[in-house]
Amino acid sequence: MKKLILILFFGHIVAFGQTEKLKETLIKKSIKWTQVASTGRNYEEAKKFLIPNMDSSTFSSNGTQLRTYDEKYFSLPVKYKWVSFQTNNHTVQVSPNGYTAVVTFNVDGSYFFEGNEIPYAVRASFVWTKFNDVWKKIHSHWSPRKGAVGIPTKDR
Repeated sequence: MKKLILILFFGHIVAFGQTEKLKETLIKKSIKWTQVASTGRNYEEAKKFLIPNMDSSTFSSNGTQLRTYDEKYFSLPVKYKWVSFQTNNHTVQVSPNGYTAVVTFNVDGSYFFEGNEIPYAVRASFVWTKFNDVWKKIHSHWSPRKGAVGIPTKDR
């Protein structure tokens, strides 16, 4: 009986360690995505996070219609310039089958638009799926936090 209890106990410790490592990996991937896509606007790097030949979408923090992370999205110049952009308060939820995860977090920062520095404060959700044993991003949703603003409505 003691052996069975020890096996169950250590099994939970191993599973907990793997879960924590997975959460850490997904947070790092989410932060890297914001550097590559949100502030860096680098399509070649962004494609590494996406499933080939499958649309990945986003609802931007300015309330515009659903957008697709495609070459056009990255090639259209934006009318604002980031001053600062910091993610924080990350949480991760992984589905029971281990193939889908949602990372939620806040972003604080500011950007220049039409000669003014605008404070930026949003919450974001990223949906990740495991594809060929690699976590890929399939959707994101950005929304201003209460009393704050997202990116400009006429951002492009």
